[in-house]
Amino acid sequence: MSTSLSPELKQEDGKGPSEPLLFPCSSSQERCWFIDALSPGTSALNVALRWEIKGRFSRDTVEQAFQKVIDRHEILRTRFLVKDGALFQEVAPHYQFKLTVIDLTIHPEEKRLDEALALGAREAHLPFDVANLPLIRASLLMLSPTHAIILVAMHQIVFDGSSIRILANDFATFAEAIDAHKTPDLPELPLQYGDFSLWQKEYFSSEGFETEAAFWKKQLAGMRYFEIPSDYKRPPLPTTNCEILASVLPGDLGSKIEETARNYNVTLFSLGCAIIGATLHRYTGQNEVIFATQIANRDEPELENMIGIFINNIVMRLNTSGDPTFREFVGNVNKVVQNSLIHRRMPFNKLVELLNPPRDPSRLPLISVSFTVLFDVMESKRYGNFELIGQPSLSAGTVYDFNFFLVHWPSGWRMAVEYNKDLFDRATAQGLLDFLVKTFELIIQRPQDHLSVLQPPLRETAKILQAADERFTDLNEALLRHSDVGDVVVVPHASASGNPRAYVYVVPSMGSPTPLETLPKKLLDYVARTLPGIEQPEGISILLTLPRLADGSVNFAALPQPSPASASVEPVSHAAEYDGAQGLIEAKLASIWEDVLKVKNVRPDSNFFELGGHSLLAVRMMVQVEQTFGTKLDILTLFQSPTIRQFAKHLSLPEKPDDHWTIVSIQPEGDKIPIIIINNTMRYYNLARMIGSDRPMIGIQLEDMTGSRPVSGRSLSDIASDYIAPIRAARPHGPYILGGLCVSGSIAYEVAHQLRQAGESVPLVIMVDNWVTPHLKFLPRFLYGLEFKINYMLEDWGRLRRGEENISQILVRYQKLRKSGLLHLAAALRLIPKLPPRPDDETAKRLEQNYLSFYPHLMTARAYYTPPRTNDHVVVLESDETAAYFSDPLLGWDTVAKGKLDVWRIPGLHEEILYDEGARLIADHLRPVLADVDSKYPRR
Repeated sequence: MSTSLSPELKQEDGKGPSEPLLFPCSSSQERCWFIDALSPGTSALNVALRWEIKGRFSRDTVEQAFQKVIDRHEILRTRFLVKDGALFQEVAPHYQFKLTVIDLTIHPEEKRLDEALALGAREAHLPFDVANLPLIRASLLMLSPTHAIILVAMHQIVFDGSSIRILANDFATFAEAIDAHKTPDLPELPLQYGDFSLWQKEYFSSEGFETEAAFWKKQLAGMRYFEIPSDYKRPPLPTTNCEILASVLPGDLGSKIEETARNYNVTLFSLGCAIIGATLHRYTGQNEVIFATQIANRDEPELENMIGIFINNIVMRLNTSGDPTFREFVGNVNKVVQNSLIHRRMPFNKLVELLNPPRDPSRLPLISVSFTVLFDVMESKRYGNFELIGQPSLSAGTVYDFNFFLVHWPSGWRMAVEYNKDLFDRATAQGLLDFLVKTFELIIQRPQDHLSVLQPPLRETAKILQAADERFTDLNEALLRHSDVGDVVVVPHASASGNPRAYVYVVPSMGSPTPLETLPKKLLDYVARTLPGIEQPEGISILLTLPRLADGSVNFAALPQPSPASASVEPVSHAAEYDGAQGLIEAKLASIWEDVLKVKNVRPDSNFFELGGHSLLAVRMMVQVEQTFGTKLDILTLFQSPTIRQFAKHLSLPEKPDDHWTIVSIQPEGDKIPIIIINNTMRYYNLARMIGSDRPMIGIQLEDMTGSRPVSGRSLSDIASDYIAPIRAARPHGPYILGGLCVSGSIAYEVAHQLRQAGESVPLVIMVDNWVTPHLKFLPRFLYGLEFKINYMLEDWGRLRRGEENISQILVRYQKLRKSGLLHLAAALRLIPKLPPRPDDETAKRLEQNYLSFYPHLMTARAYYTPPRTNDHVVVLESDETAAYFSDPLLGWDTVAKGKLDVWRIPGLHEEILYDEGARLIADHLRPVLADVDSKYPRR
């Protein structure tokens, strides 16, 4: 199988598609999508650019130029979706770009640039939704008629650092051509990003990929997690709050960097890796330094002019033991770099799948530090009547603890560091940056010095050393011999008895098959068997790395507080059976895992990742879980609860309503928040389709014709409680949007209240022709009741007029008239058509009687119902022909709806407003309201 890029993979033969195109995602896109799934809308994946434009230009030209760039590059009109458990990128045939223009000339001239920088910082942090377009934004900040700032933000799932130069050149070339009314000087793109994704998928099945996999398994075997000890306790979930610090290298030093690399006979990149490695070695005291580096991964000429995410993380594992000289160390690092770059096509997320390291939801897998060398990411250049000038990118967030950049700008070399502000003080980051610059100087000026001459800056938190008791030596050595243990430290800890006992901190070995949550108990059992005469440790905590001082010794002050609970974690018995209600959930879940992971005999204590699970398989599993249990969980839940028994605790079997209660899928398509309708489901089909196929509508049809749940004498609150179970069966958790016609609107309102009391969110209730009876005085209530009865009569006569029913079918529904016997007499005299036949069997008669009494009892319950107050949005749709002209135009809802209340009059009679033109008008009213609800509840 060929693994070279080929234009034959092109799907459209150079022609623009008329329908959306579907492609598999590249490995880098899968990683971005997964990070976003763990923290939806995170700004850490935003790429925020800042350009200066000077000269003659217009707003229209800028907007048109961006439109041309989006037309040229399919990736910039691509969104991402999960289909049948797999991740895809969908290319829209067209996306209409809109430029944001902000006029800063209203500010004093000396304040305009500061205002532009503030706007840039805000823009950099605005989230993207990868499931929807656009994934590119641009703003033009006018400083003067001939001077502006252009802010451009993209999600990294469609853009990388190497794309900056391409985007700038394409944009400026198009702008120049538009102004000059000429054809832009840009070559046709032989491929689009989707073609690259197809090629990469093919590559994963090739022999070349297997060769790379074998190299990385050997290269990183037994690797321990490396990180810089933090100033603050690491949060349980990753954070992205960051700041960028930069230092311009002194002129003499900057000019000698490339010369020094030549003298060492290495690339500038290898020299930079050596300097970072030496710095981190001396700063942490660890002899093995691990960090990631990003490579462009654009080897083929077809990719040179293509925007997209080709960047890949390569893991550098540097050994500093033996205190080599700078020159020796640079040579050693160069060998590692060369071998790693030869095997650079191994995608990072595939590498994680291969190595399967211990998962910790608070950390990235494998790496916490990154280093990159960037050359002139964007040159300043004149295009026709204007000049485009690149400025340093804006910090939008970080996924690393520390991210180091060696950047070459036209003005010289800069060393920059982006650090996580939730883990480190600014002083710590600045001290590390200064130490890095000092390392540059020493390696360049004194190549024969040893690494040990580097003296890291002293760090404060009094990080007080405690000497381990000698009697813990045997325990320490025994644990180090265990195959699950990569590193260990034993410290004394005061026990409940007052006598110090051993407390153990363990770093699991790379590839350890034991789940982290069961490892403490496994090691305690091992100690009891191996050292029967020794007192058991007080507890065991699992860490991914041990904090160390500059001299390599353990920083005892930085160890987390002992957690006795960690020693008492009971592993799930391998003999556990799937029994009981929870066992049924576990059994169903185990069946899903066996199908997704292609394994057998999944047990309650089986760990998803230990069975070979990874990010994409997790996505597929989550889709099946949602289909089976009706529950949509975050991917993060799997990291926090990776075993069958732990994960099953987040699930429940859908509550099955009684057989005569039905859940009706009025409009099944779409992934937006569904509208749940109470009763009268058939009347909503037109409205559902006019609102749009991207929003589901579900009907809860609980008109109980069997009489098994009588409504007579029951309060409306009690009746509404019957609807909770089927609603939860249809949608286990909120947010909910509820609606109902007439008295069912009151039921919907009360259901919303009960769901809120249960802790759910119900941001919107939609009611049709429904009023608040107890809050109306006697005369308005009488008038409204009369109006309502007239409304029903008008609807009946409307059906008669349209020929939908005859007079007999209508009159027979009026109970008093039917019981009087006058209808039978009129039919016998042939004044009206023959009456509809009465049911013959007793069951049918009882059903008819229940039907005729069901709604009157609901109306009685509504008459005595006092709606509770709400601060959420309430929409009331009122029939224009039967509106409350003589009572209350707001139907009394202003007395209880203390949030936002909309009352809209719709042409048509009562139920008829849900059809034809009325439905179309309602849909137009509701779309912006529903969009507002969606914006407050991002899709998971």
